[in-house]
Amino acid sequence: MKPINRRQALALLAALPAVARVGAQVRPDPKYRVVPGALHGLLLEPGGTLQGWHSNASLDGLAPNALGLGHNRPLAAYLLAAVPDVQNVVAAAAGGGCSFAVLADGRLLSWGLNAGNGMLGTTPLSQVEVSASWGPNSNVPVPVATKFEAVDVSSQDSHVLALTRDGRVYAWGKGDKGRLGIGPMPVINFRTRTPAAMSFLPFPMLVPDLNGVKAIGAGGTHSLALLADGTVRAWGENRWGSLGDGTTTNRDRPVVVQGVRNAVAIAASGSGCSVALLADGTVMTWGNSGVGALGRPPWGDNAAPSVTPALVPGVKGIRAIATGHAHVLALTGAGTVISWGNDTFGSLGRGNNQTNEPAPIPSLAGVQSVAAFDATSFAVLASGRIMTWGTVRPWTRPPDEGARANASRKPILLWLDGLDQP
Repeated sequence: MKPINRRQALALLAALPAVARVGAQVRPDPKYRVVPGALHGLLLEPGGTLQGWHSNASLDGLAPNALGLGHNRPLAAYLLAAVPDVQNVVAAAAGGGCSFAVLADGRLLSWGLNAGNGMLGTTPLSQVEVSASWGPNSNVPVPVATKFEAVDVSSQDSHVLALTRDGRVYAWGKGDKGRLGIGPMPVINFRTRTPAAMSFLPFPMLVPDLNGVKAIGAGGTHSLALLADGTVRAWGENRWGSLGDGTTTNRDRPVVVQGVRNAVAIAASGSGCSVALLADGTVMTWGNSGVGALGRPPWGDNAAPSVTPALVPGVKGIRAIATGHAHVLALTGAGTVISWGNDTFGSLGRGNNQTNEPAPIPSLAGVQSVAAFDATSFAVLASGRIMTWGTVRPWTRPPDEGARANASRKPILLWLDGLDQP
């Protein structure tokens, strides 16, 4: 087919019916997806490739395993580097020193730090029975030890969740407080010692009696699963009411989150706050009420936890949500962002308006997606620009800002060496 020029394209667009013409004009092009982690981050490119950077100046310039570069040679902080030999990525996650990528064919790859909790999920049971430990760290992507077809992956701190194509969930990593959802930790038949359960699981294990899942969210010490019927299941630590079951009792198997119906998205914070976006564009929160992360009363660090979900007042028209450690971002259908929660490091992006109650970020418009990790926030604009605020790369700002060098209370361009911002 012979390509058309710009004038011909405009003529064709003008000939479309009005509704189709508006849709063609406003439909956003695919952009980067930001996948932030504790001391590193990933950019998932529209073509299914990954680039990453690290922000740990204490590494003395060495590339961390979490970037998957196949080496640990010197690599300056905030220098963007391509993850080699990884193609057709459809989902990714970055946690505490490790990274994960789901490929279009259902394979799940991991790389980075494995020591401590077996976070990579690459140590098969047969090896655990002999070593009673986790396998080696890896600076190259390797398949997880259990075979299944993945469509999504989530990790934030010390455990990992993977969603399969048929709506099931696998979990691995640190196993205390019930965060894996598999019930009691399995007894391992060690070859050289008495059979016993370990405190971690270094290979993916199926979460039992959980089906029809369409989204997952791994928090700091609890987990969420959104079912196709719009209800939510939760498990793990519950001292802040993070599971929304009306109690503060830890659960090692999924329980029903009370009162949530018609949910279309979920998010779990690192501090024990849980969030659900409903089909009508409203938002419900429950769990840790400290520093305003629920976006509603009770306020204050000493406030009692909210053990059942409730609506965030005045927040509506939302189409996507993201959580950091103790703050929430809500993307509206109009392309603006409402934020609430902890603003110690400027994570809410509202300048000196440091109330932790829900309010719009005044300088953001045309936002296509949002992401957050710990005290850092990100927004990808329809223009292709990537903005960030909260804890950021140390930078020099106008003298009237008066803030610490590694924090910005307003959105600024994401500054990565090698990233060409439009």
